[in-house]
Amino acid sequence: MTLRIGNASGFYGDRFDALREMLTGGELDVLTGDYLAELTMLILGRDRLKDPGAGYARTFLRQLEDCLGLARERGVRIVTNAGGLNPAGLADAVRQLADRLGIPVRVAHVEGDDLTAAHPGSLAAHAYLGGFGIAECLRAGADIVVTGRVTDAAL
Repeated sequence: MTLRIGNASGFYGDRFDALREMLTGGELDVLTGDYLAELTMLILGRDRLKDPGAGYARTFLRQLEDCLGLARERGVRIVTNAGGLNPAGLADAVRQLADRLGIPVRVAHVEGDDLTAAHPGSLAAHAYLGGFGIAECLRAGADIVVTGRVTDAAL
């Protein structure tokens, strides 16, 4: 069995057109996007201080708005750590976007990396989870999997 995987992002703020380029540049089964670096975690932590519902890479939503139909049409599943400090919040935002666009997709998210409560006074404290949650979401039929901190290689 061959699994064709592409990657469209290496950091928060990477090339906006990369998602579309990967979807139109050849056959893919899964498209990943890595948005999290230590500096990004700081930025998302500050965002969350201003708005507890924030804490995820908002640019991912703008990219997805432009490309969700194309990904669905081509049968490409998307896995991203753009959920940052709030994977559930981004997953909900993706569902709302898909509903608004009229594109049926199954969205799942992985949580468990947030250790901030165990470290009072920290802006953010997150553990790398690995790829097990991602694999479980994909096996369960998710079209889009949103995570927080997993590992760069796990994506």
